Amino acid sequence: MAKISSDRKGIEEHILRLLVPQEILASFELNQIIENDTELLFDLIEKESCIPKELAGKEAVLNGYMNVTTLQSFPQNGKQCYIHLRRRRWKEKGSIDNKAYNNEYEFTASGTMATKSFGAFLKRNSLIAIPSHIAQSLQ
Repeated sequence: MAKISSDRKGIEEHILRLLVPQEILASFELNQIIENDTELLFDLIEKESCIPKELAGKEAVLNGYMNVTTLQSFPQNGKQCYIHLRRRRWKEKGSIDNKAYNNEYEFTASGTMATKSFGAFLKRNSLIAIPSHIAQSLQ
C-alpha cells in the first residue's frame, strides 16, 4: 500500500523517514541538516522523553550530553551521508552522588560506524566507509 503525504509537515517527515532509519527516529529528533560540496549531515538529538530505565518513576533532570556518535549512511545525490547522534545524559533530581545515566543504542552494523542497513550494503559490496569532515568539526 502506498504512503501518501500531502501537507508540508507530512512531506518533511516522510522525506526524513526515507533518509534516516526508523529505529533512530524512534528515539531522536532532527536538530539541523548541514551540507557542503561533498557531504550531507543529519544532526539529531535524543528526545527528552527517552529517560533511561534506571530513572523510571523518579524525577530525572538533564545533565548534559554524551560524546557525539557519527554514523555513515547511504550516499545521497553523490554526497557522503552521515547521521550525527547527540545522546542526553541524565541524573536523578536532588541526588547526592550525581550519578549520570544514559541510554545505549545498537544502531550500527557490527564492527562499523555505518547504519545497520548501510553496513549490510557495504558488506555485500565491499566498499570502504570514509570519515566525515563536517562531523569532526562539530565535536
